[in-house]
Amino acid sequence: RQGIPSISSSYSKRHSTIGARTFLFEWPECDEERVNSIPMRVHQLVQHFHHNPQHACEEERAITISFGDNQDPMEARRIALTAAVVESAPSSVWTSFRSLFEKIINVHMRQQGSSCEEDFDSSLEMESEDEPMMLEFSEDLFYQNLQTLQWLNPFHLAKTDILTSSLHGALYHTIRNHVTDKISGVFNDEAEDLYSSLISWKDSLLLPLLEKMFCCNVKGNNLLVYYDKKLNQTISECYCSIRSSEIFDIIADYPDSLPAVMDLHRALSKAQKVSTIVRALKQSFRNRLLHPGAQTGQVLQMYINTIKVMRVFDPSDNLLDTAAEEVRAYLRGRSDTVRCIMTSLMDDQAESDLYEELQRHDAIPLDQAQYDSDDDDEPPDLNWNPAPSKYYQRISGVMGNRAVDKNADLLAMMVRIYGSNDLFVDEYRLMLADKLLASTDFDTEKDIHNLELLKLRFGEMSMRQCEIMIKDMEDSKRITSNIHSMLKTRRNNDSMDDREDVVDVAIISHIFWPPLQKEAMKYHPKIQDKLDEFSNEYAKYKKPRRLVWFQHIGQVQLELEVIEEDGEISTKEFTCSPLHATLISHFEDNDGCWTLSALSSETGVSDDIIKKKMGYWVNNKVVKVTHEPEVTYQLLSHHDSYTNNNHNDFYDDEDQIIVSLGGQEEEEWEVYESYVVGMLSNLGQLPLERIHNMLKTFVTGSEHKYNKTPQQLSMFLHNLCHKEKLECGADGMYKLVKK
Repeated sequence: RQGIPSISSSYSKRHSTIGARTFLFEWPECDEERVNSIPMRVHQLVQHFHHNPQHACEEERAITISFGDNQDPMEARRIALTAAVVESAPSSVWTSFRSLFEKIINVHMRQQGSSCEEDFDSSLEMESEDEPMMLEFSEDLFYQNLQTLQWLNPFHLAKTDILTSSLHGALYHTIRNHVTDKISGVFNDEAEDLYSSLISWKDSLLLPLLEKMFCCNVKGNNLLVYYDKKLNQTISECYCSIRSSEIFDIIADYPDSLPAVMDLHRALSKAQKVSTIVRALKQSFRNRLLHPGAQTGQVLQMYINTIKVMRVFDPSDNLLDTAAEEVRAYLRGRSDTVRCIMTSLMDDQAESDLYEELQRHDAIPLDQAQYDSDDDDEPPDLNWNPAPSKYYQRISGVMGNRAVDKNADLLAMMVRIYGSNDLFVDEYRLMLADKLLASTDFDTEKDIHNLELLKLRFGEMSMRQCEIMIKDMEDSKRITSNIHSMLKTRRNNDSMDDREDVVDVAIISHIFWPPLQKEAMKYHPKIQDKLDEFSNEYAKYKKPRRLVWFQHIGQVQLELEVIEEDGEISTKEFTCSPLHATLISHFEDNDGCWTLSALSSETGVSDDIIKKKMGYWVNNKVVKVTHEPEVTYQLLSHHDSYTNNNHNDFYDDEDQIIVSLGGQEEEEWEVYESYVVGMLSNLGQLPLERIHNMLKTFVTGSEHKYNKTPQQLSMFLHNLCHKEKLECGADGMYKLVKK
């Protein structure tokens, strides 16, 4: 086809110009009126097209149309008529055609919904009640007219096809709305096979309607095959696009959302929209998860759910590595991540995913949890194919076909956040120490069970210290029982009162335990007498060993007489720390009245700590406090106002931390210092980088792992220089100070 502009004084008399003016005559302003008038206008245009066909070859046209040997004047008339309409029509004409196609599809959906209630589109119920159930025009005549004008002819876009783009827009808009109404917010069992139901909806509604629109013949069947594939792709892309905005909620609701995950997996296999899902998920993580307001436990649970969901889409974990990269980095930056992971492992009440993971007896050690195809027991068969390259996966959305790494379980994925088992072993050691020393019944059965499971994952050697800690508790139970028997026998022989044994002791091998609180204090004489009695008996039983008390660690059970609100005296039980017990015991003396400075002098503890700990007894309505002339504590009496004891400036921290984290770090630096001194004694002077590398090499095999950064080591070495143990030259070389 070749078009050549021409100028004619009879422009207004041309057949094509008259047809275009007739089609656009009195074009309505109202959208609804425009849509409703289109079928009638198309019919009038077809009548004009068929008027006087014998004059088609003589008509004057604005363009010259050449067809070769087989010239068809009516085809030239059709092209000229179409060109005139396109040239004259405003943009609202094509918008109206799109709206008309949408109206036709919606009417068919309403008809289908009324005849098949279970497939009724709920969105159509929300439409205006004026939406008709039937069309006001003859569909068959309208489609025949469009075929006569060849305005719907996707296989010949270069001639007169001017409505295919409007039809495609109507189809996409309708599909998008229908998919949104069907799947949006549906994640539970109702989400199962939603994708299949959408494909069935396409087969039962859209394809028959398109067949009717195109008046399909044998050639039209090829057109339906083309549209079948195109509509499948459109439905899949709309499905994935809508789910991408909900992927965060789907992962948060897992495993309840498993049906939605499986359905999305089927859609992703048809549409290359994996990158869309990943981008949306990463943005949702930034906006809704990776911020200070989210608790570490919530971030961990979301990461675990992400692992499970992403492995449905891609068992090779390539997709997971991309989607969760920022989550892993964020968890590494939080100080309590390791403790949260280990707490979840041990928490049998919550029965979390990590707890269930630890209970698996078929799991392999973490040091073997690295996939290596050379370790496969079975050789690959003839159908084996390598995984697609990362570049191909990124541009195509095709995911790797490698089988899931059975070694990469949830616990292994948690460890890979840091890349080292040592942090988790050290954290468990601290948690175990707190738990064992807080126990009053020496029951270690559950701890032994957990320890055996951890040995399977972290290895025997890494848990050796924890094993000794549990053995210390078992030995303590046996030794305490024996000493109680010895004390009872001695009292019977000495005809002493049959007093009940009140001291139970946890005897530990301190070199295998984390550093504990070692602050000194003086017990009340009554408490000290009980401890001395036990110590003397232990010295006889384990001669020449002796006990060294951690005076701030432990629990004391007391029974005190307190005055209730109604003035009655009742007996209450309190479980408190040794310092609390010592403080309240002093009120049996000195007429039950002590100043803050006097209590500090008696116990050897600072005024600030005494004031803090006495808040416990003030809040429990055992003592009262006055501030004139100095801070004074006195036992409550019947004459004191019960409501006058609430003092906000007195409080008590009941969460006692047994393990001293600062002491543990100080002990580690002392070990590092001995290594540094040894290096410089043998090698003279060394730079920071050399000292750092040598510490990583030599300290690795010891009980204290070296995991410091060069910046931390630099601060430590400067501190040694400040203490005049080392000196640093202008060239950055460290050496020992000569004395």
